[in-house]
Amino acid sequence: MKGNKNKVARFLITILTGAIMLAAASGCSNNGNVLGPNQNSNVTFSITQEVSQTGSMQFMFKPGTDIKISQLISKFPAEQFADTLIFGNPNYVYSKDTTYIINRYVNVYAGQHWIFDFTGTVPGSNSQYNTSINYTVQ
Repeated sequence: MKGNKNKVARFLITILTGAIMLAAASGCSNNGNVLGPNQNSNVTFSITQEVSQTGSMQFMFKPGTDIKISQLISKFPAEQFADTLIFGNPNYVYSKDTTYIINRYVNVYAGQHWIFDFTGTVPGSNSQYNTSINYTVQ
């Protein structure tokens, strides 16, 4: 009788383990259009630069498609510098036909490697994106 109880207990544990795994798998939500970093291949940006009248470097971006931006981080890793810009109106659509100013920075020289991290959503589908652009100052 004791052997049967062990078999029944193992059987119940196996069934219970399977049920828990099935519940965990089915309980995971499908994020639909929510994508991780750099998985939305439609989201691209070009970066340009110009020296301002005060001598600071002005970085600019132009989106490859109409886009909404919630946050932009300008980073100069060599100096452990990061400037986080939070956009006040995350519903504003940045046109693919327009160039926008990111910000002006001092002590920027040719050859520096900057990274621009864009976060936001794609209008219409509202799929999220996080795109990093590597840029070398000219």
